[in-house]
Amino acid sequence: MLLLLLALIWLLALLWTGRARARSPWAAELWRDLWAGGALVAGLLAFFWRTLSGDVFQPADGGDLVSFLYPTYRFAAATLSQGALPLWNPTLYGGAPFISDIQAGFLYPPNLLLFIFNPTFDYATLQALSIGHVGWAGLGMYMLLRTLRWPTAPVRRAAALLGALAFMVSDPFLIHLGNLNLIAVLSWLPWVLAAYVRGLRTGAWRWLGTAALLYAVANYAGHAQSTLYVGMALGLLTLGHALLHRAPGYAWLWRPAAGLVVVLLLTALLSAPALLPAAELTAYTARQAYTYQDTIAFSLAPAQLLGLLTPGFFGRGPALHWGLWERVEMPYAGVPTLLLAVGALLLASGATRRRLWPWLGLAAFGLVAALGVYAILHGWLTLVIPGLAQMRAPARALILWQTGLAVVAAVGMDILLRQGQESLAGAAGQAWLRGLARGAQAWWLLFLPLAYLALLLTQGNETVFLRASVAALALVIAAAAWAGTWAVLAALRAAWLAPRTAALLLLALLYGELAASGAYTDISSDDPTRGFRHPEIVAFLRDDPDLYRIDSRTDIAALWQPDTAALYGLEDVSGIVNPLALAAWQAQWEATGGRGTRAYDLLNVKYVIVRDGTPLPDGKFTLALDAPGDLAVYRNATPLPRAWVVHRALPAADIAQAQQLIQSPDFDPTTAAVVLAEEMAGLSPFGPLPEQPAATPPPVTVTRLHPSALRVVVDAAAPGLLVLSEVWYPGWRATVNGAPQPVLHANGALRGVPIPAGSSVVEMWFSPTPWRVGVGLAGVGLLMLVGVWVWAGRATGRAPQSARPNY
Repeated sequence: MLLLLLALIWLLALLWTGRARARSPWAAELWRDLWAGGALVAGLLAFFWRTLSGDVFQPADGGDLVSFLYPTYRFAAATLSQGALPLWNPTLYGGAPFISDIQAGFLYPPNLLLFIFNPTFDYATLQALSIGHVGWAGLGMYMLLRTLRWPTAPVRRAAALLGALAFMVSDPFLIHLGNLNLIAVLSWLPWVLAAYVRGLRTGAWRWLGTAALLYAVANYAGHAQSTLYVGMALGLLTLGHALLHRAPGYAWLWRPAAGLVVVLLLTALLSAPALLPAAELTAYTARQAYTYQDTIAFSLAPAQLLGLLTPGFFGRGPALHWGLWERVEMPYAGVPTLLLAVGALLLASGATRRRLWPWLGLAAFGLVAALGVYAILHGWLTLVIPGLAQMRAPARALILWQTGLAVVAAVGMDILLRQGQESLAGAAGQAWLRGLARGAQAWWLLFLPLAYLALLLTQGNETVFLRASVAALALVIAAAAWAGTWAVLAALRAAWLAPRTAALLLLALLYGELAASGAYTDISSDDPTRGFRHPEIVAFLRDDPDLYRIDSRTDIAALWQPDTAALYGLEDVSGIVNPLALAAWQAQWEATGGRGTRAYDLLNVKYVIVRDGTPLPDGKFTLALDAPGDLAVYRNATPLPRAWVVHRALPAADIAQAQQLIQSPDFDPTTAAVVLAEEMAGLSPFGPLPEQPAATPPPVTVTRLHPSALRVVVDAAAPGLLVLSEVWYPGWRATVNGAPQPVLHANGALRGVPIPAGSSVVEMWFSPTPWRVGVGLAGVGLLMLVGVWVWAGRATGRAPQSARPNY
């Protein structure tokens, strides 16, 4: 439906501009751009037609899209449909700060619209959203290429289409199709750059403000590493722009530097509701303890630089990958793209070549940074760029390489379009053609015969033969693309082809090569959402009216998707492996000492989901449901409730010691709680705790209002501590009978609230300070942005054209 709506809008715009183009040059230009954009989107739909038609799923196993994002987004959508903001997620890891997990992405405008208007969206919708962002990246690159000047005119539309095509189905997007949040942020990169470079070129602050707004929108999609790479691109291009415009004095340096500072400041303010909570979370996760050895996982190995020519030599999909190094994205954007980029460097005039240097610098920086542990640059970057030391996968820096490469290749195509045969008639053009011819000869007379020889010699070893076959196929595709590029250029040199015809052939050749190597990579007809389909188990668990948790941390990921609880509104002590999970909760799990202990009962686990035949502690667990298939549900006979009252407190120096104390055989969690020593002073605002516990535990009733708040009604005979089997995290606030009270650490990673004797109503809600401050800062940023736009518009209107800055 959305696709049809967008197609209708495109057609209406095309009709309107078509009627107006005869009397308006602006409408005529827009009409041509609409046709070009339509062609690019049509190529994208054809590229992913099997996935969009529902014939296959891509990636084959769903990746993060199915295991993490789909249930996470559905939880956010369900919460929003109830009229509440999903600040806290009680469904996974015993409860976790949702607003602080930047990957949640519920404030990202496309996600937010989907969640509000279609809260029960299916998995296919997310696949389409991923592919849509790939198309958005392509349109952004087209816009960027039509914004740049070489030196006074943009590249022609065919050249912009080539750069856009090479960028949008390059490895950073294609290999991460299951990482929607990652590609969503990166899809805005060329849009941000298009506004930013126009602001630098014209000195128009309104364009710099627009770049900040686009950057902020991208950040809400939720991938911090991609956010850093967009910032790196802005910094590198600012430096390149300044060096290109060196002049006496310092204006050539401070003006672009001031523009960069304004953009980054506005972006930080506008993104604050997402970035500030995420920054707070880093101190509470395992990532805080990352060493450099952790961050260099998934570096681009030097041997993988063969990916400049073909991405499939070592197997592009996970099923066929081989090599000692991890499977990562390749520096691949098609052989014609690479060869045209080389041509741009050889054929460009002095002024054009000079303007290429910032983009070449961006590409080179990205390629070297992607090498990670194999090049020293990445280590230096972790020391100077905040947050980078907590992020793995240096190979993702290849997005900078792909951006620069697409721009330079488009310039190479544009030179051929503008100069035609003359571009190849000079010494540089002839040298380029000779190099292409010799390269084609090497491919067909040397490399391919060796590849086929390897096939003949390895047939006795099935594993080696398979790898040789994968490599040979990749080499054949690359060789054909190389020879095809040379043939088209040779025909253009001989005047057998017109420049436009040659450009169309190069576009078709690039599209064919990219499709042959990537369109059907990592696909499967097996539905990756089958791990969520357990209707009998879900119905059984939902029928239980108690407030409880389940335990699926039983090595059943092959049968039960770890984040299933988020999809169905259940509450689990576990979830998918997530580096942003709270370290204290992970330690709490380890501190239970097994499912047979009383410390385990602190987690409020009533049901355990296991494979049939899995042993559980005798006498404690009984079969509750023998579900169809290989799974069964067992009931815990001794779980502690979600909340209860104790009248004795034991001090602990820190959370780690508290988690040791709760493992003691003498510790009874129904009568005592372990509290941090530094918080003991806040334990008894209603008087000292009695030395002897009450004979009968006071009644406690919990009413859950929504995921980010709850109410507890309790009637205690004496002052005590209300212990909640809820995860402690800064930002939880509490009142007792309307008066604010501290939320203490209880029994390690859980919460406690002091209560008085008698009847009490305890209200708790999650309202983290970084979130509230972030909303305020975003408001300030929005006002500043509007101010910049208004001021810039008035200043531009008053200044004559000759007086307007151009740095």
